[in-house]
Amino acid sequence: MLPLTALYFPQTAPSIQQVTQELVFFDKIFYYQAAEAEKTATAATAAALWEGYAPVPFHDDLGRFRQLIRELKGNEAEFYSGQLSTLAAGKDKNRDEQSVKSLIQSIGGKSAATSEEQARLREELWQARLLLKLAEILYEEEQELQQELAAISVKEQELYEALKGEPEIAFTLSPPRQMESRLPVRPEILVKAWSRLFLADRRQGDYTMLVSGLNDAAEMVFDANESLTGKRPVRLFRIPLPASGDMAPAAYDQARAAFRQEAAETLAGFRALLPATAAEGPGPDTLKNFSALAAQWSRIFNSGRVWGPPAAKPGQQTGCQAEPHLEVYLCNESLPRLLAHVCKATAQPPAAGGNHLAIIALKSHRKSTCKG
Repeated sequence: MLPLTALYFPQTAPSIQQVTQELVFFDKIFYYQAAEAEKTATAATAAALWEGYAPVPFHDDLGRFRQLIRELKGNEAEFYSGQLSTLAAGKDKNRDEQSVKSLIQSIGGKSAATSEEQARLREELWQARLLLKLAEILYEEEQELQQELAAISVKEQELYEALKGEPEIAFTLSPPRQMESRLPVRPEILVKAWSRLFLADRRQGDYTMLVSGLNDAAEMVFDANESLTGKRPVRLFRIPLPASGDMAPAAYDQARAAFRQEAAETLAGFRALLPATAAEGPGPDTLKNFSALAAQWSRIFNSGRVWGPPAAKPGQQTGCQAEPHLEVYLCNESLPRLLAHVCKATAQPPAAGGNHLAIIALKSHRKSTCKG
């Protein structure tokens, strides 16, 4: 039986901490890198669960790309908003896009492309990788800022605790700060750039499932599905995920292994049913079978033997609360066709037997019904 894998969407080079919850369900998650990564030591456990690669490597142009990134460091937001946002316009051209093309042509050297179409594709891939790399940098800067704000909040609390015994000293804590991660670029721009990399990836046929924590990104794929087929994707199932963000790595690894051992039969059912559904489409019992598997998962999850007892009191519907869940949807088209529609590109004809339906797994904190 094949392992249960997915491709992370639409960020490039995210940290493994962003997917610890999803990795309770998946055997392994792959992700894209905007460019070939520097050689770094990776823990064996992390490498077995979480693997990244550059779908469109630069090869001899890598040095020039890194030089361009160094020159733009510190001005990412201005360059992004003033230049690369034109990627959202699809094939519409304007002066900003022409200046981006001129920049890429000057930094990347002359193209060896033999046709106008190849030259256009090369420039689009340069734009996409540049935008995705700048988004990475902006996201890292945002995370650093959030960590600094969190440290300030801790110091304020410590100071408050030290001073509250002195009645003559007035002290007011700053209002709570929003600590949730957020993308520093518009999701539609990121999704279109990422989609161009997917369409150029020689390994795209290895994937039928995308996993994402960004609702706006998933909605763009759902909208493409509706535009192409007149139908909305159907939700196959919804399962709870642990609130494992604050767990130490060793404790998480132990909890993950224990839970997956207890849920081994349920996971085997998902491993069999998901690829079969992608290859053959839904049958008369597909939703019932997924609902049964989701119910098994939820019973084990809410037993409290690994992740702790449910937050709600007995008798309350714990699955309906706004806690982490994985919602898995089946589309009516393949990933290449959907993502080509998103970025207004032409999808290559699928290889024999490769026209599988796309599956989108979305990590959600939305309240929902307790069904499936």
